[in-house]
Amino acid sequence: MSEKITAADAIRLLDAHEAAAVDVREPDEFAVGHIPGAKLLPLGQVLSRAAEVLPDKNAVWLVYCRTGRRSADAVRKLESLGYTRLYDLGGILSWPYEIEGDFEGHF
Repeated sequence: MSEKITAADAIRLLDAHEAAAVDVREPDEFAVGHIPGAKLLPLGQVLSRAAEVLPDKNAVWLVYCRTGRRSADAVRKLESLGYTRLYDLGGILSWPYEIEGDFEGHF
């Protein structure tokens, strides 16, 4: 079962290397800006590529997208594949911490 996680709780897990971020947006969106170290797994590829991109089904994965709609869908799909420690981080638009990428002040 998954649950929502706040940005503050997520950054603590990321900084402690106890979780990894998973961006389920498209590659062009990811290139514009993403959470440092995030793995890219576009929503449309979750069912076909999750085992390749996220090999540990028991690791803590923090799933996010742009606004939170795709992340919720991705979490449901990952749960159906047997992932056990998922958190829906929502959208990067509400992420107050560092973002890396080729953004020019827009998302």
